[in-house]
Amino acid sequence: MMGGLALLSGCSKEAPPQNKAHDDARDVAMVERMNQPPFRPIRPEPFTADDIAHYDLGRSGCTFRPGDKADEAPLFVGQQDRGYIKIEGKLQPLAVRNDSAELPSGAHSTYIGTQNWVELAAQAGPSGRGLDGQEAWPSRLIIRDSNERVAFNALGRVSCVATPADARGSASDEA
Repeated sequence: MMGGLALLSGCSKEAPPQNKAHDDARDVAMVERMNQPPFRPIRPEPFTADDIAHYDLGRSGCTFRPGDKADEAPLFVGQQDRGYIKIEGKLQPLAVRNDSAELPSGAHSTYIGTQNWVELAAQAGPSGRGLDGQEAWPSRLIIRDSNERVAFNALGRVSCVATPADARGSASDEA
Protein backbone atom coordinates (compact mmCIF):
# COMPACT_ATOMS: atom_id res chain seq x y z
CA MET A 1 0.00 0.00 0.00
CA MET A 2 2.85 2.42 0.80
CA GLY A 3 4.38 1.82 -2.66
CA GLY A 4 1.07 2.80 -4.28
CA LEU A 5 1.00 6.08 -2.34
CA ALA A 6 4.54 6.84 -3.38
CA LEU A 7 3.56 6.38 -7.03
CA LEU A 8 0.52 8.62 -6.63
CA SER A 9 2.55 11.34 -4.95
CA GLY A 10 4.95 11.27 -7.90
CA CYS A 11 2.06 12.06 -10.26
CA SER A 12 1.09 15.19 -8.36
CA LYS A 13 4.45 16.91 -8.91
CA GLU A 14 4.24 20.13 -10.90
CA ALA A 15 5.82 20.25 -14.34
CA PRO A 16 9.38 21.57 -14.52
CA PRO A 17 9.60 25.40 -14.73
CA GLN A 18 10.73 25.33 -18.39
CA ASN A 19 7.58 23.41 -19.39
CA LYS A 20 5.39 25.85 -17.43
CA ALA A 21 7.04 28.83 -19.12
CA HIS A 22 6.49 27.24 -22.54
CA ASP A 23 2.83 26.50 -21.74
CA ASP A 24 2.31 30.07 -20.45
CA ALA A 25 3.86 31.56 -23.60
CA ARG A 26 1.65 29.36 -25.79
CA ASP A 27 -1.44 30.45 -23.84
CA VAL A 28 -0.53 34.15 -24.11
CA ALA A 29 0.04 33.82 -27.87
CA MET A 30 -3.33 32.12 -28.27
CA VAL A 31 -5.13 34.91 -26.37
CA GLU A 32 -3.34 37.58 -28.44
CA ARG A 33 -4.38 35.86 -31.70
CA MET A 34 -7.97 35.64 -30.48
CA ASN A 35 -8.01 39.37 -29.68
CA GLN A 36 -6.73 40.43 -33.12
CA PRO A 37 -9.40 41.65 -35.48
CA PRO A 38 -9.88 39.38 -38.48
CA PHE A 39 -7.91 40.31 -41.58
CA ARG A 40 -9.84 42.41 -44.07
CA PRO A 41 -8.31 43.40 -47.40
CA ILE A 42 -8.46 47.13 -48.12
CA ARG A 43 -9.70 48.17 -51.53
CA PRO A 44 -8.95 51.83 -52.17
CA GLU A 45 -11.22 53.48 -54.70
CA PRO A 46 -9.99 55.82 -57.44
CA PHE A 47 -10.48 59.54 -56.92
CA THR A 48 -12.81 61.14 -59.43
CA ALA A 49 -12.33 64.62 -60.88
CA ASP A 50 -15.17 65.75 -58.58
CA ASP A 51 -13.36 64.30 -55.53
CA ILE A 52 -10.14 66.10 -56.48
CA ALA A 53 -11.96 69.43 -56.87
CA HIS A 54 -14.22 69.01 -53.81
CA TYR A 55 -11.40 68.02 -51.41
CA ASP A 56 -8.78 70.33 -53.00
CA LEU A 57 -6.51 67.40 -53.81
CA GLY A 58 -5.00 69.18 -56.82
CA ARG A 59 -2.57 71.14 -54.64
CA SER A 60 1.16 70.41 -54.73
CA GLY A 61 1.92 66.81 -54.03
CA CYS A 62 2.24 63.36 -55.51
CA THR A 63 -0.32 60.92 -56.87
CA PHE A 64 -0.17 57.16 -57.24
CA ARG A 65 -1.93 55.74 -60.28
CA PRO A 66 -2.21 51.97 -60.70
CA GLY A 67 -0.84 50.34 -63.83
CA ASP A 68 1.22 51.98 -66.59
CA LYS A 69 -1.36 54.30 -68.12
CA ALA A 70 -1.07 58.01 -67.37
CA ASP A 71 -4.84 58.48 -67.56
CA GLU A 72 -5.68 56.08 -64.69
CA ALA A 73 -7.48 57.79 -61.81
CA PRO A 74 -5.27 58.13 -58.71
CA LEU A 75 -5.73 55.75 -55.78
CA PHE A 76 -3.61 57.85 -53.42
CA VAL A 77 -2.76 61.53 -53.08
CA GLY A 78 0.14 62.60 -50.88
CA GLN A 79 0.71 66.23 -49.96
CA GLN A 80 3.13 68.03 -47.69
CA ASP A 81 0.88 67.85 -44.63
CA ARG A 82 -1.50 64.93 -45.36
CA GLY A 83 -2.20 61.95 -47.56
CA TYR A 84 -5.59 60.72 -48.76
CA ILE A 85 -7.19 57.44 -49.79
CA LYS A 86 -10.83 56.71 -50.50
CA ILE A 87 -12.32 53.58 -48.93
CA GLU A 88 -15.97 52.59 -49.21
CA GLY A 89 -16.79 55.97 -50.73
CA LYS A 90 -15.27 57.97 -47.86
CA LEU A 91 -12.17 60.12 -47.89
CA GLN A 92 -9.63 58.83 -45.35
CA PRO A 93 -7.08 61.50 -44.35
CA LEU A 94 -3.67 60.28 -43.20
CA ALA A 95 -0.96 62.14 -41.29
CA VAL A 96 2.48 62.46 -42.82
CA ARG A 97 5.24 60.46 -41.17
CA ASN A 98 7.88 63.17 -40.97
CA ASP A 99 10.86 60.82 -40.77
CA SER A 100 9.90 59.12 -44.05
CA ALA A 101 11.60 59.90 -47.35
CA GLU A 102 10.64 63.24 -48.84
CA LEU A 103 9.36 63.18 -52.41
CA PRO A 104 9.28 66.09 -54.86
CA SER A 105 6.71 68.79 -54.08
CA GLY A 106 7.11 68.19 -50.33
CA ALA A 107 5.13 64.95 -50.23
CA HIS A 108 6.45 61.97 -48.25
CA SER A 109 6.72 58.23 -48.78
CA THR A 110 4.73 57.21 -45.66
CA TYR A 111 1.41 58.36 -44.19
CA ILE A 112 -0.29 57.07 -41.05
CA GLY A 113 -4.00 56.80 -40.22
CA THR A 114 -5.98 55.47 -37.29
CA GLN A 115 -6.87 52.18 -39.01
CA ASN A 116 -4.02 51.73 -41.50
CA TRP A 117 -0.90 53.25 -42.98
CA VAL A 118 0.28 53.84 -46.52
CA GLU A 119 3.73 53.55 -48.05
CA LEU A 120 4.93 54.52 -51.51
CA ALA A 121 7.93 52.39 -52.46
CA ALA A 122 9.96 53.28 -55.54
CA GLN A 123 10.50 50.44 -58.00
CA ALA A 124 13.18 49.88 -60.62
CA GLY A 125 12.21 50.79 -64.15
CA PRO A 126 12.13 53.62 -66.64
CA SER A 127 10.39 56.87 -65.84
CA GLY A 128 7.82 58.39 -68.15
CA ARG A 129 5.24 61.16 -68.14
CA GLY A 130 2.17 61.32 -65.93
CA LEU A 131 -1.25 62.74 -66.76
CA ASP A 132 -0.12 66.11 -65.41
CA GLY A 133 2.86 66.13 -67.81
CA GLN A 134 5.32 65.67 -64.96
CA GLU A 135 7.83 62.88 -64.72
CA ALA A 136 6.30 59.65 -63.40
CA TRP A 137 8.27 56.72 -62.08
CA PRO A 138 7.44 53.11 -61.20
CA SER A 139 6.24 52.67 -57.65
CA ARG A 140 4.31 50.36 -55.38
CA LEU A 141 1.42 51.42 -53.13
CA ILE A 142 1.32 49.33 -49.97
CA ILE A 143 -1.46 49.73 -47.41
CA ARG A 144 -1.03 47.95 -44.07
CA ASP A 145 -3.69 47.46 -41.42
CA SER A 146 -3.25 48.35 -37.75
CA ASN A 147 -1.63 44.94 -37.15
CA GLU A 148 1.08 45.54 -39.81
CA ARG A 149 -0.54 43.09 -42.25
CA VAL A 150 -0.40 44.01 -45.95
CA ALA A 151 -4.02 44.72 -46.85
CA PHE A 152 -3.39 46.18 -50.33
CA ASN A 153 -0.42 46.07 -52.68
CA ALA A 154 -0.34 47.44 -56.23
CA LEU A 155 2.21 48.44 -58.83
CA GLY A 156 1.78 51.73 -60.64
CA ARG A 157 3.37 55.10 -61.18
CA VAL A 158 3.91 58.12 -58.97
CA SER A 159 4.05 61.64 -60.34
CA CYS A 160 4.58 64.82 -58.37
CA VAL A 161 3.68 68.39 -59.22
CA ALA A 162 3.96 71.82 -57.62
CA THR A 163 0.98 74.05 -58.36
CA PRO A 164 1.73 77.61 -59.52
CA ALA A 165 0.07 79.04 -56.38
CA ASP A 166 2.34 76.93 -54.17
CA ALA A 167 5.42 77.95 -56.16
CA ARG A 168 4.54 81.68 -55.81
CA GLY A 169 3.96 81.16 -52.08
CA SER A 170 7.40 79.70 -51.56
CA ALA A 171 9.06 82.46 -53.62
CA SER A 172 7.41 85.14 -51.50
CA ASP A 173 8.49 83.31 -48.35
CA GLU A 174 12.13 83.71 -49.43
CA ALA A 175 11.86 87.48 -50.01
